[in-house]
Amino acid sequence: MTLEEGTMTVGEALARAEELRPGCQITARTRQRWLVELDGMLREKFFKNCPEGSYDAVGADRAGNDQLAEDAELLAPAPFDALYPHYLCARIDAALGETARYAGEQSQYNALAAELAVWLRQRYPPRAGRAVGWVHVDTRPAKSRWTG
Repeated sequence: MTLEEGTMTVGEALARAEELRPGCQITARTRQRWLVELDGMLREKFFKNCPEGSYDAVGADRAGNDQLAEDAELLAPAPFDALYPHYLCARIDAALGETARYAGEQSQYNALAAELAVWLRQRYPPRAGRAVGWVHVDTRPAKSRWTG
């Protein structure tokens, strides 16, 4: 995947999801909140190792408590920004009890999120001395359960 210029806006993500799920019964405000939650999760989970300021100006999670602007740029850069409509459709399907459709959309979202994570780790490697992923620290006084 090659990185393209520009990134998806809130309005574009909502419009693409609406194309895939016409006549959706979920309010636009709820779908906007889902975008805010998603960008907050992506920032916390994937964008931690990015240099200060590199992604601070973008993201639905930066909008605050006001109504999210349609032209606000989302956090994930192109081509990974295709994950937003899949995420919205998955949430819509889950809310409406469409489990088979939910599974398909969630699978597509997961694949794009995994590619984004790989791209970010290659572009911004973890800082030296920082543990990556889950680390188990054995705090037992006797490390072996076989004592004699």
